Amino acid sequence: MNKISHISEIGLEELNKLVEYLGFFQRFDALISVEEKRDRLECEEIQEFHKELCNTGFIIVFDWKSWLNQNEIYKYIENDIEEHVMKADLDTLRKLMTSYIRGDRFTEGLFNAVIINGHITKILTRLREFIDRHK
Repeated sequence: MNKISHISEIGLEELNKLVEYLGFFQRFDALISVEEKRDRLECEEIQEFHKELCNTGFIIVFDWKSWLNQNEIYKYIENDIEEHVMKADLDTLRKLMTSYIRGDRFTEGLFNAVIINGHITKILTRLREFIDRHK
């Protein structure tokens, strides 16, 4: 079976464009209730972030379903992934974010759920660490 996998290089400029959204997602995480968060899911910043993920080339083509099966900690969005994300390399972060975006096509609301539970903030925090190390 031939697996499709293509991870292209991504530069600091592209990563910076994504990390610019970190403050927004941190403020989002600080909201008290899930209901408050749900009310803000359709906001312009989230839609722009989603577009920027594609425009920067952060989203990649690969067999995300198999990858999730091999990396069970990321398979269930209820899992606490902070420790794993904070140790993850750039390719893993890209695969995880791609899995969220692609998975949302099959499970409507998946991307919103990972926003609500703070996974997007964790990924962006780790990306900021990459940028800070490479300045």
